[in-house]
Amino acid sequence: MQLAIPKFQFRFVPALGNVIHPGNFHPVGAQRIAEQMVARCERSGTNRSRAGQCWLVVGGSGGFGSAARLVLGIGRGADTINVSLDGQPNPDSSNKVRKIGSPGFHRNLAIERTLRARGRMAQSIDGDAFDPQIRARVIELLGKEPGRKLDGVVWALAAPRAIDSRTGQGVASALRPLGASVAIKTFTGRDGDEGPKVSLLELTPGTPEEAIATIFVMGGQVVAQWINALRAADALAPGFQLLTISYRGNALNEGVYRRGLIGLAKADLEFHTRVLDHQLAQEFGGRAVAIEGPAVVTEASGGIPGVPFYMAHLLDVMRDRFEDPLDSMLRMFVEHFDGDAPKLDGEKLLRMDDRELAGDVQAEMATRFDASTPGQPFPPALYERFMAEYARTRGFEVSGLDYEAEFDTDAVCQP
Repeated sequence: MQLAIPKFQFRFVPALGNVIHPGNFHPVGAQRIAEQMVARCERSGTNRSRAGQCWLVVGGSGGFGSAARLVLGIGRGADTINVSLDGQPNPDSSNKVRKIGSPGFHRNLAIERTLRARGRMAQSIDGDAFDPQIRARVIELLGKEPGRKLDGVVWALAAPRAIDSRTGQGVASALRPLGASVAIKTFTGRDGDEGPKVSLLELTPGTPEEAIATIFVMGGQVVAQWINALRAADALAPGFQLLTISYRGNALNEGVYRRGLIGLAKADLEFHTRVLDHQLAQEFGGRAVAIEGPAVVTEASGGIPGVPFYMAHLLDVMRDRFEDPLDSMLRMFVEHFDGDAPKLDGEKLLRMDDRELAGDVQAEMATRFDASTPGQPFPPALYERFMAEYARTRGFEVSGLDYEAEFDTDAVCQP
């Protein structure tokens, strides 16, 4: 089937705090962006050969996960296995988007095509990381090559929900404050000739049940289950490293992040990472490091209240200092994993959010937040910049790509 997807379709949902619901994506654009990331890795001058190593990336189809996988595969020459839950192409579907899958599927396709062309083993396992059968499939894959063990795991999972294998029931996280309501500044979409406006959303506190569910989905228990299963299967190599990536936030968004339900979950992830660090050091001479990444534009960015507002200003304030996921991962591996032990803060965290949290950046951000009054126009240039970056996560806004041109829906889904 020939299909053209000329423009990004989306809608704002005012009742949910003006979160953005994307309606489509462009598979050719998603693959092209992955290819551009490959080229950036090759041009970075940060390549350090680790040929013969094998790494598992959980959540490797987007954001920090796909960036880390490329740095490992292109920059370090490592074999990689990805576990992620991405919509697969359904050729029989009457829905044009379902027919071609998802952005994550096409990013994986382009990344693995490139890595295999360079002689790397690169494979994705599509499934819920909370499913014990997915862990078993990774162990089975490693066992197909005698002596093959994992040198590291990058945990970059950002799932909003999971299936509890004990009950078979779905569990959803909740982006809510803890203990008291908080006010979140957002912006609206365009309405005809009316430009975007500043808006205010009051988020009510989460319930104890929502807190427990959020810790289950975003916390560290599932990470420990993975590492314990891999240890039991004798699948970890000497010097094994675990890197767990999350986002801590700052004073402007702490009501939802660090002081919210997600903050409880991230504290749980950091706790489990520290425990695993002790165990891995004793058993394998290895380590586990909790990494706080910077704020970045990802597929999830549009769906979190207040994030588009914060990111739109941050992109403008930081300008050339802003790091996307690939910039951050390239810098991280060079500065912290090419020589001596990683440089950690007093809480034993690796702070890759250091540039975002620089005093001058956060001071300017605070000034802008204070000056933003609900109901007033939101700067159109900032709106357009964020929406263009967000559209790129869906395969749009790729320079040189003819979005009016048709592509073959079957051919674009082939490895």
